Amino acid sequence: MPTIEIPISLGDRSAENVDYRDQLMVNRTIVPRNIKGDDAYTLSYPGLTQFGDGQGVDRGAIYNSRQRSQLRVSGDRLIEVAKDGSTNIVGVIPGSSQVSLPYSFITQGIVSDGRFWLYDGSTLTEVLDPDLGSPIDAVFINGVYFFTDGETLYHTDSSSEQAIDPLAFATSEFSPDRTVGLLKNKQNQVVVFNRFSTEFFVDSPTSDNSGAFLFRFRRVEGKAVKVGIVGTHAKCEMDGQIFIVGNRKEESPSVHILAGGTEQTIATREIDKIISEYSDSELAGLVMEARVEDREKFIIIHLPRHTLLYSHTVAKRAGVDRAWVLLKTDIIGDSPWRAINGVYDPRFSQWIYGDKIDSRLGRLDNTTNLQYGEKVEEIFFTPIVKIAGKSIDKIELDSLPGFASDRVDCFFSVSYDGVFFSREALIPVSRVHDYNTRFIARRVGYIRNEFNFKFRIVADGRTALSKLEVTFS
Repeated sequence: MPTIEIPISLGDRSAENVDYRDQLMVNRTIVPRNIKGDDAYTLSYPGLTQFGDGQGVDRGAIYNSRQRSQLRVSGDRLIEVAKDGSTNIVGVIPGSSQVSLPYSFITQGIVSDGRFWLYDGSTLTEVLDPDLGSPIDAVFINGVYFFTDGETLYHTDSSSEQAIDPLAFATSEFSPDRTVGLLKNKQNQVVVFNRFSTEFFVDSPTSDNSGAFLFRFRRVEGKAVKVGIVGTHAKCEMDGQIFIVGNRKEESPSVHILAGGTEQTIATREIDKIISEYSDSELAGLVMEARVEDREKFIIIHLPRHTLLYSHTVAKRAGVDRAWVLLKTDIIGDSPWRAINGVYDPRFSQWIYGDKIDSRLGRLDNTTNLQYGEKVEEIFFTPIVKIAGKSIDKIELDSLPGFASDRVDCFFSVSYDGVFFSREALIPVSRVHDYNTRFIARRVGYIRNEFNFKFRIVADGRTALSKLEVTFS
Protein backbone atom coordinates (compact mmCIF):
# COMPACT_ATOMS: atom_id res chain seq x y z
CA MET A 1 0.00 0.00 0.00
CA PRO A 2 1.39 3.44 -0.91
CA THR A 3 2.42 5.88 1.84
CA ILE A 4 2.76 9.64 1.61
CA GLU A 5 4.20 12.19 4.05
CA ILE A 6 2.13 15.28 4.81
CA PRO A 7 3.45 18.43 6.53
CA ILE A 8 1.76 19.51 9.77
CA SER A 9 3.29 22.97 10.18
CA LEU A 10 0.85 24.81 7.91
CA GLY A 11 -2.65 23.82 6.86
CA ASP A 12 -5.23 24.90 4.29
CA ARG A 13 -8.87 25.88 4.46
CA SER A 14 -11.52 26.90 1.98
CA ALA A 15 -12.75 30.39 2.83
CA GLU A 16 -16.32 31.59 2.35
CA ASN A 17 -15.26 34.43 0.03
CA VAL A 18 -14.12 31.86 -2.58
CA ASP A 19 -10.50 31.79 -1.51
CA TYR A 20 -7.92 29.42 -0.05
CA ARG A 21 -6.58 30.51 3.33
CA ASP A 22 -3.81 29.29 5.62
CA GLN A 23 -4.64 27.39 8.78
CA LEU A 24 -2.00 28.64 11.17
CA MET A 25 -0.79 26.50 14.04
CA VAL A 26 -2.09 27.57 17.43
CA ASN A 27 0.07 27.51 20.57
CA ARG A 28 2.79 25.48 18.87
CA THR A 29 6.08 26.48 17.28
CA ILE A 30 8.37 24.90 14.71
CA VAL A 31 11.92 23.88 15.60
CA PRO A 32 14.08 23.48 12.47
CA ARG A 33 16.09 20.29 12.91
CA ASN A 34 16.56 17.07 10.94
CA ILE A 35 14.75 14.47 13.02
CA LYS A 36 13.38 11.05 12.01
CA GLY A 37 13.59 11.89 8.33
CA ASP A 38 11.85 15.26 8.67
CA ASP A 39 13.46 18.69 8.51
CA ALA A 40 11.66 20.07 11.59
CA TYR A 41 9.35 19.22 14.44
CA THR A 42 6.62 21.14 16.27
CA LEU A 43 6.67 21.86 19.97
CA SER A 44 4.08 23.09 22.47
CA TYR A 45 4.55 26.77 23.26
CA PRO A 46 5.85 27.35 26.81
CA GLY A 47 3.31 27.94 29.55
CA LEU A 48 2.98 30.67 32.17
CA THR A 49 3.63 30.07 35.87
CA GLN A 50 2.82 32.77 38.40
CA PHE A 51 5.90 34.63 39.59
CA GLY A 52 4.35 37.49 41.52
CA ASP A 53 1.63 40.13 41.59
CA GLY A 54 1.66 43.60 40.11
CA GLN A 55 -0.75 46.47 40.57
CA GLY A 56 -2.89 46.07 37.46
CA VAL A 57 -2.76 45.43 33.72
CA ASP A 58 0.82 45.66 32.49
CA ARG A 59 1.77 48.76 30.47
CA GLY A 60 5.49 48.27 29.87
CA ALA A 61 8.63 46.79 31.37
CA ILE A 62 12.41 47.02 31.22
CA TYR A 63 15.44 45.49 32.89
CA ASN A 64 17.54 48.51 33.81
CA SER A 65 21.11 47.23 33.70
CA ARG A 66 22.47 50.37 35.42
CA GLN A 67 20.13 50.08 38.39
CA ARG A 68 20.16 46.26 38.13
CA SER A 69 16.43 46.23 38.54
CA GLN A 70 13.35 45.02 36.67
CA LEU A 71 10.91 47.93 36.45
CA ARG A 72 7.30 47.79 35.29
CA VAL A 73 4.40 50.16 34.90
CA SER A 74 1.61 48.02 36.32
CA GLY A 75 -1.78 49.66 36.33
CA ASP A 76 -1.01 53.24 37.39
CA ARG A 77 2.04 52.31 39.47
CA LEU A 78 5.74 52.06 38.72
CA ILE A 79 6.99 48.92 40.48
CA GLU A 80 10.31 47.19 41.06
CA VAL A 81 10.25 43.39 40.75
CA ALA A 82 12.55 41.52 43.12
CA LYS A 83 14.26 38.19 42.48
CA ASP A 84 11.73 36.37 44.68
CA GLY A 85 8.74 37.84 42.79
CA SER A 86 7.86 40.41 45.42
CA THR A 87 7.27 43.98 44.24
CA ASN A 88 7.97 47.44 45.57
CA ILE A 89 5.76 50.37 44.56
CA VAL A 90 7.94 53.28 43.43
CA GLY A 91 5.26 55.82 42.60
CA VAL A 92 2.24 56.74 40.49
CA ILE A 93 2.31 56.86 36.67
CA PRO A 94 -1.17 58.02 35.60
CA GLY A 95 -2.70 56.65 32.42
CA SER A 96 -3.78 53.38 30.89
CA SER A 97 -1.83 53.09 27.63
CA GLN A 98 1.50 51.45 26.81
CA VAL A 99 4.51 53.43 28.08
CA SER A 100 8.03 53.99 26.73
CA LEU A 101 10.94 53.17 29.02
CA PRO A 102 14.30 54.60 27.90
CA TYR A 103 17.01 54.84 30.52
CA SER A 104 20.26 56.75 30.98
CA PHE A 105 23.38 56.20 33.07
CA ILE A 106 21.67 57.71 36.12
CA THR A 107 17.89 57.59 35.60
CA GLN A 108 15.04 55.51 34.27
CA GLY A 109 12.74 57.52 32.01
CA ILE A 110 9.00 56.88 31.70
CA VAL A 111 6.88 58.42 28.93
CA SER A 112 3.19 58.02 29.62
CA ASP A 113 0.21 59.84 28.14
CA GLY A 114 2.19 62.95 27.18
CA ARG A 115 4.13 63.22 30.44
CA PHE A 116 7.69 62.31 31.40
CA TRP A 117 9.13 60.99 34.67
CA LEU A 118 12.65 60.18 35.86
CA TYR A 119 13.49 57.56 38.47
CA ASP A 120 17.01 57.60 39.93
CA GLY A 121 16.72 54.40 41.97
CA SER A 122 15.20 56.11 45.00
CA THR A 123 13.03 59.06 43.88
CA LEU A 124 10.45 59.36 41.10
CA THR A 125 10.27 62.90 39.69
CA GLU A 126 8.04 64.32 36.96
CA VAL A 127 9.81 66.60 34.48
CA LEU A 128 7.81 69.84 34.32
CA ASP A 129 9.89 71.94 31.94
CA PRO A 130 7.35 73.95 29.87
CA ASP A 131 9.29 73.12 26.69
CA LEU A 132 8.71 69.39 27.20
CA GLY A 133 5.31 69.55 25.55
CA SER A 134 3.44 66.24 25.29
CA PRO A 135 5.92 63.51 24.30
CA ILE A 136 4.66 60.22 22.89
CA ASP A 137 7.97 58.37 22.69
CA ALA A 138 11.62 58.73 23.71
CA VAL A 139 15.07 57.11 23.49
CA PHE A 140 18.32 57.82 25.32
CA ILE A 141 21.36 58.53 23.14
CA ASN A 142 24.76 60.11 23.75
CA GLY A 143 23.87 61.69 27.08
CA VAL A 144 20.42 63.09 26.24
CA TYR A 145 16.82 61.92 26.19
CA PHE A 146 15.46 62.35 22.65
CA PHE A 147 11.68 62.89 22.26
CA THR A 148 8.91 63.29 19.75
CA ASP A 149 5.47 64.74 20.39
CA GLY A 150 4.13 63.56 17.03
CA GLU A 151 5.18 66.71 15.21
CA THR A 152 8.62 67.80 16.38
CA LEU A 153 11.87 66.20 17.54
CA TYR A 154 13.70 67.54 20.58
CA HIS A 155 16.01 66.49 23.40
CA THR A 156 17.07 67.28 26.92
CA ASP A 157 19.93 69.63 27.69
CA SER A 158 23.35 67.98 27.83
CA SER A 159 23.85 69.28 31.36
CA SER A 160 20.43 68.36 32.81
CA GLU A 161 17.99 65.51 32.15
CA GLN A 162 15.16 67.67 33.49
CA ALA A 163 15.69 70.61 31.13
CA ILE A 164 14.61 70.96 27.50
CA ASP A 165 16.55 73.45 25.39
CA PRO A 166 13.93 75.63 23.63
CA LEU A 167 16.28 75.93 20.62
CA ALA A 168 16.88 72.17 20.33
CA PHE A 169 13.92 71.35 18.08
CA ALA A 170 13.65 69.87 14.58
CA THR A 171 11.24 67.92 12.41
CA SER A 172 11.35 64.84 10.23
CA GLU A 173 10.99 66.37 6.77
CA PHE A 174 11.35 63.47 4.35
CA SER A 175 7.57 63.53 3.91
CA PRO A 176 4.73 65.53 5.53
CA ASP A 177 3.27 62.59 7.49
CA ARG A 178 3.17 62.78 11.27
CA THR A 179 5.89 61.28 13.47
CA VAL A 180 4.75 58.20 15.38
CA GLY A 181 7.70 56.68 17.27
CA LEU A 182 11.45 56.46 17.95
CA LEU A 183 14.10 53.76 18.31
CA LYS A 184 17.88 53.72 18.73
CA ASN A 185 19.58 51.27 16.37
CA LYS A 186 22.87 49.39 16.65
CA GLN A 187 24.68 52.14 14.68
CA ASN A 188 23.85 54.56 17.51
CA GLN A 189 21.40 56.44 15.32
CA VAL A 190 17.90 57.61 16.19
CA VAL A 191 15.33 55.98 13.93
CA VAL A 192 12.41 58.37 13.50
CA PHE A 193 9.29 56.53 12.40
CA ASN A 194 6.60 58.51 10.66
CA ARG A 195 3.25 57.11 9.59
CA PHE A 196 4.38 56.40 6.01
CA SER A 197 8.15 56.96 6.10
CA THR A 198 11.22 56.42 8.25
CA GLU A 199 14.27 58.64 8.70
CA PHE A 200 17.59 58.16 10.49
CA PHE A 201 19.33 60.83 12.58
CA VAL A 202 22.91 60.88 13.83
CA ASP A 203 24.46 62.98 16.61
CA SER A 204 26.22 65.98 15.03
CA PRO A 205 26.32 69.00 17.40
CA THR A 206 26.11 72.43 15.78
CA SER A 207 25.87 75.94 17.22
CA ASP A 208 24.62 79.34 16.16
CA ASN A 209 26.70 82.51 15.92
CA SER A 210 26.49 83.06 19.69
CA GLY A 211 27.93 79.62 20.40
CA ALA A 212 24.65 78.25 21.74
CA PHE A 213 24.04 74.64 20.70
CA LEU A 214 21.02 73.97 18.52
CA PHE A 215 19.33 70.65 17.78
CA ARG A 216 22.22 68.20 18.05
CA PHE A 217 21.18 65.68 15.40
CA ARG A 218 21.20 65.69 11.61
CA ARG A 219 19.40 63.33 9.25
CA VAL A 220 21.42 60.65 7.45
CA GLU A 221 20.99 61.51 3.79
CA GLY A 222 20.04 58.69 1.45
CA LYS A 223 18.93 56.31 4.21
CA ALA A 224 15.25 57.24 4.46
CA VAL A 225 12.68 54.55 3.70
CA LYS A 226 9.16 55.07 2.38
CA VAL A 227 7.60 52.78 4.98
CA GLY A 228 6.26 53.95 8.33
CA ILE A 229 4.62 52.37 11.38
CA VAL A 230 0.98 52.14 12.43
CA GLY A 231 1.53 53.01 16.09
CA THR A 232 4.14 54.15 18.59
CA HIS A 233 4.94 50.63 19.79
CA ALA A 234 4.65 48.87 16.42
CA LYS A 235 8.41 48.38 16.25
CA CYS A 236 11.24 46.53 17.97
CA GLU A 237 14.85 45.57 17.33
CA MET A 238 16.25 42.04 17.20
CA ASP A 239 19.29 40.45 15.62
CA GLY A 240 20.53 43.89 14.56
CA GLN A 241 17.40 44.43 12.45
CA ILE A 242 14.32 46.56 13.00
CA PHE A 243 10.94 44.84 12.79
CA ILE A 244 7.84 46.96 12.22
CA VAL A 245 4.16 46.78 11.41
CA GLY A 246 3.44 49.52 8.92
CA ASN A 247 3.09 50.43 5.30
CA ARG A 248 3.69 52.85 2.47
CA LYS A 249 1.01 55.42 1.82
CA GLU A 250 -0.35 53.48 -1.16
CA GLU A 251 -0.31 50.06 0.58
CA SER A 252 -2.15 48.25 3.35
CA PRO A 253 -0.26 47.51 6.60
CA SER A 254 2.07 44.52 6.76
CA VAL A 255 5.12 43.31 8.70
CA HIS A 256 8.54 44.46 7.52
CA ILE A 257 12.23 44.36 8.39
CA LEU A 258 14.24 47.57 8.02
CA ALA A 259 18.00 47.15 7.65
CA GLY A 260 20.59 49.50 6.19
CA GLY A 261 18.05 51.79 4.58
CA THR A 262 16.23 48.91 2.87
CA GLU A 263 12.91 47.23 3.56
CA GLN A 264 11.83 43.58 3.35
CA THR A 265 8.29 42.28 3.83
CA ILE A 266 8.08 39.15 5.99
CA ALA A 267 4.31 38.78 6.37
CA THR A 268 2.49 36.06 4.49
CA ARG A 269 -0.78 36.67 2.70
CA GLU A 270 -2.63 35.19 5.69
CA ILE A 271 -0.91 37.54 8.14
CA ASP A 272 -1.76 40.51 5.94
CA LYS A 273 -5.39 39.41 5.91
CA ILE A 274 -5.46 39.21 9.71
CA ILE A 275 -3.95 42.68 10.04
CA SER A 276 -6.45 44.02 7.49
CA GLU A 277 -9.29 43.13 9.89
CA TYR A 278 -8.28 46.12 12.03
CA SER A 279 -8.86 49.82 11.55
CA ASP A 280 -6.00 52.34 11.77
CA SER A 281 -7.19 53.42 15.21
CA GLU A 282 -7.09 49.83 16.45
CA LEU A 283 -3.63 49.24 14.97
CA ALA A 284 -2.34 52.38 16.69
CA GLY A 285 -2.36 50.48 20.00
CA LEU A 286 -0.44 47.50 18.65
CA VAL A 287 2.59 46.33 20.68
CA MET A 288 5.60 44.44 19.27
CA GLU A 289 8.26 42.73 21.34
CA ALA A 290 11.19 40.36 20.78
CA ARG A 291 12.38 37.24 22.60
CA VAL A 292 15.59 35.31 21.96
CA GLU A 293 16.06 32.01 23.76
CA ASP A 294 17.94 28.79 22.95
CA ARG A 295 19.03 30.39 19.65
CA GLU A 296 15.38 30.79 18.71
CA LYS A 297 14.46 34.35 17.72
CA PHE A 298 10.83 35.38 18.07
CA ILE A 299 8.77 38.50 17.38
CA ILE A 300 5.42 38.76 19.18
CA ILE A 301 2.75 41.10 17.78
CA HIS A 302 -0.08 41.95 20.15
CA LEU A 303 -3.27 42.94 18.33
CA PRO A 304 -6.62 43.56 20.03
CA ARG A 305 -8.05 40.17 18.98
CA HIS A 306 -4.95 38.22 17.91
CA THR A 307 -1.45 37.47 19.13
CA LEU A 308 0.89 36.64 16.26
CA LEU A 309 4.21 34.89 16.78
CA TYR A 310 6.93 35.08 14.12
CA SER A 311 10.05 32.90 14.27
CA HIS A 312 12.95 34.61 12.52
CA THR A 313 14.94 31.40 12.93
CA VAL A 314 12.35 29.35 11.05
CA ALA A 315 11.94 32.03 8.38
CA LYS A 316 15.65 31.95 7.55
CA ARG A 317 15.83 28.15 7.41
CA ALA A 318 12.42 27.10 6.12
CA GLY A 319 10.76 30.24 4.71
CA VAL A 320 8.25 32.74 6.07
CA ASP A 321 5.25 30.54 5.24
CA ARG A 322 6.18 28.24 8.14
CA ALA A 323 7.36 31.00 10.47
CA TRP A 324 3.98 32.33 11.67
CA VAL A 325 1.70 30.90 14.38
CA LEU A 326 -1.10 32.12 16.63
CA LEU A 327 -0.95 32.28 20.42
CA LYS A 328 -4.08 32.26 22.55
CA THR A 329 -5.29 31.78 26.10
CA ASP A 330 -8.38 29.57 26.08
CA ILE A 331 -9.78 26.21 24.97
CA ILE A 332 -12.98 27.15 23.20
CA GLY A 333 -12.65 30.59 21.71
CA ASP A 334 -9.97 32.90 20.35
CA SER A 335 -8.80 34.97 23.29
CA PRO A 336 -5.37 36.43 22.44
CA TRP A 337 -2.36 35.36 24.51
CA ARG A 338 -2.64 37.10 27.86
CA ALA A 339 1.09 37.72 28.54
CA ILE A 340 2.76 40.96 27.43
CA ASN A 341 5.95 42.96 27.95
CA GLY A 342 8.40 40.13 28.46
CA VAL A 343 11.70 40.96 30.16
CA TYR A 344 14.69 38.65 30.43
CA ASP A 345 15.96 39.14 33.96
CA PRO A 346 19.63 38.11 34.19
CA ARG A 347 19.47 37.96 37.99
CA PHE A 348 17.69 34.60 37.74
CA SER A 349 17.85 33.88 33.98
CA GLN A 350 14.12 33.84 33.31
CA TRP A 351 11.62 35.63 31.11
CA ILE A 352 9.03 37.51 33.18
CA TYR A 353 5.79 38.80 31.64
CA GLY A 354 3.03 41.12 32.72
CA ASP A 355 -0.62 40.44 31.95
CA LYS A 356 -3.34 41.93 29.74
CA ILE A 357 -6.18 40.65 31.92
CA ASP A 358 -5.18 41.13 35.56
CA SER A 359 -2.21 42.03 37.75
CA ARG A 360 -0.34 38.71 37.62
CA LEU A 361 3.34 38.49 36.77
CA GLY A 362 4.25 35.22 35.10
CA ARG A 363 7.45 33.47 34.15
CA LEU A 364 7.68 31.72 30.81
CA ASP A 365 7.82 28.04 31.77
CA ASN A 366 9.33 25.45 29.44
CA THR A 367 8.20 22.58 31.65
CA THR A 368 4.47 23.05 31.02
CA ASN A 369 1.98 24.45 28.53
CA LEU A 370 -0.52 25.43 31.25
CA GLN A 371 -1.20 29.13 31.71
CA TYR A 372 -1.46 29.80 35.44
CA GLY A 373 -2.60 26.23 35.99
CA GLU A 374 -5.31 26.37 33.31
CA LYS A 375 -5.26 24.24 30.17
CA VAL A 376 -5.14 25.86 26.75
CA GLU A 377 -5.82 24.53 23.29
CA GLU A 378 -3.16 23.57 20.75
CA ILE A 379 -4.26 23.15 17.13
CA PHE A 380 -2.53 22.23 13.90
CA PHE A 381 -3.74 21.24 10.45
CA THR A 382 -2.50 19.62 7.27
CA PRO A 383 -2.73 20.98 3.73
CA ILE A 384 -5.59 19.85 1.52
CA VAL A 385 -4.49 16.66 -0.26
CA LYS A 386 -6.13 15.23 -3.38
CA ILE A 387 -6.26 11.41 -3.64
CA ALA A 388 -9.66 10.78 -5.26
CA GLY A 389 -11.20 7.34 -4.94
CA LYS A 390 -8.82 6.01 -2.29
CA SER A 391 -9.29 4.70 1.24
CA ILE A 392 -7.02 5.84 4.06
CA ASP A 393 -6.02 2.74 6.00
CA LYS A 394 -3.68 4.29 8.56
CA ILE A 395 -2.11 7.54 9.66
CA GLU A 396 0.86 7.77 12.04
CA LEU A 397 2.29 10.90 13.60
CA ASP A 398 5.79 10.77 15.05
CA SER A 399 5.98 11.99 18.64
CA LEU A 400 8.28 12.09 21.66
CA PRO A 401 6.15 10.25 24.25
CA GLY A 402 6.61 9.33 27.89
CA PHE A 403 8.06 12.55 29.28
CA ALA A 404 4.84 14.43 30.08
CA SER A 405 3.78 14.30 33.73
CA ASP A 406 0.27 13.18 32.73
CA ARG A 407 -1.31 11.35 29.80
CA VAL A 408 -1.71 13.35 26.62
CA ASP A 409 -4.45 12.63 24.09
CA CYS A 410 -5.18 14.27 20.76
CA PHE A 411 -8.56 15.02 19.21
CA PHE A 412 -8.31 14.02 15.55
CA SER A 413 -10.79 14.88 12.79
CA VAL A 414 -10.90 14.89 9.00
CA SER A 415 -12.44 17.23 6.43
CA TYR A 416 -13.47 16.22 2.93
CA ASP A 417 -14.14 19.75 1.69
CA GLY A 418 -11.70 22.03 3.56
CA VAL A 419 -14.61 23.60 5.47
CA PHE A 420 -16.33 21.11 7.80
CA PHE A 421 -14.58 18.53 9.95
CA SER A 422 -15.84 15.16 11.13
CA ARG A 423 -16.59 14.16 14.67
CA GLU A 424 -13.36 14.05 16.68
CA ALA A 425 -11.67 10.78 17.64
CA LEU A 426 -9.47 10.63 20.73
CA ILE A 427 -6.02 9.14 20.11
CA PRO A 428 -3.21 8.73 22.66
CA VAL A 429 -0.04 10.75 22.13
CA SER A 430 1.86 10.10 25.34
CA ARG A 431 1.58 7.97 28.46
CA VAL A 432 3.66 8.60 31.57
CA HIS A 433 7.01 6.78 31.24
CA ASP A 434 5.77 4.87 28.18
CA TYR A 435 8.37 5.91 25.65
CA ASN A 436 6.94 3.68 22.92
CA THR A 437 3.44 5.17 22.69
CA ARG A 438 2.51 5.52 19.01
CA PHE A 439 -0.01 7.97 17.58
CA ILE A 440 -1.91 5.80 15.06
CA ALA A 441 -5.38 6.12 13.57
CA ARG A 442 -6.69 3.26 11.43
CA ARG A 443 -9.47 2.93 8.88
CA VAL A 444 -9.95 6.67 8.49
CA GLY A 445 -12.24 6.09 5.53
CA TYR A 446 -12.93 6.54 1.84
CA ILE A 447 -11.79 9.75 0.15
CA ARG A 448 -14.08 10.77 -2.66
CA ASN A 449 -11.96 13.68 -3.83
CA GLU A 450 -9.71 15.39 -1.24
CA PHE A 451 -9.06 15.63 2.49
CA ASN A 452 -7.19 17.44 5.23
CA PHE A 453 -6.72 16.70 8.91
CA LYS A 454 -7.14 18.69 12.10
CA PHE A 455 -5.34 17.84 15.35
CA ARG A 456 -6.31 19.39 18.68
CA ILE A 457 -4.56 18.84 22.02
CA VAL A 458 -5.80 19.99 25.44
CA ALA A 459 -3.46 18.60 28.09
CA ASP A 460 -1.18 19.38 31.02
CA GLY A 461 1.98 18.19 29.31
CA ARG A 462 3.96 19.52 26.37
CA THR A 463 4.37 17.49 23.20
CA ALA A 464 6.91 17.27 20.38
CA LEU A 465 5.47 16.07 17.06
CA SER A 466 6.98 15.63 13.61
CA LYS A 467 6.46 13.55 10.47
CA LEU A 468 2.91 12.50 9.50
CA GLU A 469 2.60 9.39 7.30
CA VAL A 470 -0.64 8.47 5.53
CA THR A 471 -1.15 4.98 4.10
CA PHE A 472 -3.95 4.39 1.62
CA SER A 473 -5.20 1.84 -0.88
